[in-house]
Amino acid sequence: MLSRLSLWLNRTSEAVCCGVLLAMTVVVVLQVICRYLLGAALTWSEEFARFGLVWITFLGAGIALRRRAHVGVQVIVELFSPGVRKIVQVFTIFTVVGFLLIATFKGMELALFNMKQYSPAMGLPMGLVYLAIPSGCLVLIIQLAEQLLDLLRPSPGKVLGEAGD
Repeated sequence: MLSRLSLWLNRTSEAVCCGVLLAMTVVVVLQVICRYLLGAALTWSEEFARFGLVWITFLGAGIALRRRAHVGVQVIVELFSPGVRKIVQVFTIFTVVGFLLIATFKGMELALFNMKQYSPAMGLPMGLVYLAIPSGCLVLIIQLAEQLLDLLRPSPGKVLGEAGD
């Protein structure tokens, strides 16, 4: 169940990121055409690109986590025995989830607080931009929960309690 949710969130995040990146590209190209060929700049294009980049950043973090593409210091972890390595990985996941839970709640407070403030060029509630924080953090928490379950699941063909666990 959790792995299906994680996979669905990852695919949705990928689709949203691709759609926003495509829209950003089109808008920036239109901005260049309007400014240099027509002599009239679009007033909202820079703001749209900035807000799109914020959403891509937070949703893209979940995509990178699922692909295990985040930077890590594996050299130190590889020095430990398999049992200690697993303990370090579990501790790391719990620490990151703790941070993400705080960021989710504080990000939601920030988003709700800024719903009455509007962006100057597009007139969007700034809370919609700040919603990227809790949205991205929730995706990361679900991805980490799946990784934790995979880590704690016994390997096939191995009995729990055997040497190396």
